[in-house]
Amino acid sequence: MGVLRFIVRLFRQAPDKRQLIRSLALGGKGGNRTVNSTGGTELAVRQSGEGTPLVLVHGSLDGIGAFSLVELQLANDYSVWVYDRRGRGASGDDSEYSLDLEVEDLRAVVAATGEPPHVVAHSFGAVVALRGSLDGVPMRSLTVYEPPINGDTIEAQPLADLQVAIEEGRVDDAVRTMGIGIAGITGEEVATAMKVPPVRKSLRDGVRVAGREIDAVRECDWSTLPVADVPMLILRGERSRAPIYPRHEQTAMIAPGAEVAVLADQGHLAHVFAPAAFGATVKEFLDRH
Repeated sequence: MGVLRFIVRLFRQAPDKRQLIRSLALGGKGGNRTVNSTGGTELAVRQSGEGTPLVLVHGSLDGIGAFSLVELQLANDYSVWVYDRRGRGASGDDSEYSLDLEVEDLRAVVAATGEPPHVVAHSFGAVVALRGSLDGVPMRSLTVYEPPINGDTIEAQPLADLQVAIEEGRVDDAVRTMGIGIAGITGEEVATAMKVPPVRKSLRDGVRVAGREIDAVRECDWSTLPVADVPMLILRGERSRAPIYPRHEQTAMIAPGAEVAVLADQGHLAHVFAPAAFGATVKEFLDRH
């Protein structure tokens, strides 16, 4: 799928064409404020809209623009907060890394919203959000889209290929290895994303620190699941087949009372390739909680 075809399809799907144009421009913009996390790490944050707060947490090959195609749609009814996770974009980093630090970053953004927010998180961001919920980060509700909880299914060869590509400076090869070989994104989707300048920059930023996030996924102890006392929606793409994402029978392990929604004809990136459907599904759930 070429970029032009992708844009045309977005316009056909979009209920608000003017808003889509603004959303496309938003993808290249950074934060409009900062939040300080544990140890003084500064996070770049963007806030849009008014109402009950909603925090969006991006995945490994993403940044603050990850949800730009749904951000304004949700900001019609919510105060939407997005941020560059540590180590990418305009956010700071630390010499040490851990999933605990990612959780503290989320906790800092949540605190900045002023009240327990809804949290919507994608991929590794969903791992951060799940751990945050288990560690007491206050949330009004939690939506997770294909959190990679099955770290033991990651095969050795793609990991080795990823490491070699990064060490040799072949960043675009690393993006393809991470996207196709590990995340289960189609080659066509990766190729389309790499042709969009702000998305390409985000992918290149993210893949440079993806190794530590993969290590965190592989080492993560999920024995403290399930999540309790937080309304939850678990999203999955109809076409997603990567074993790293939750299997149907694992839903109860994550949260026994969770709602489950399948995004028709989508894989791991419905918020990019079907933003209208993704936004409508999320909003329907949020509006009830």
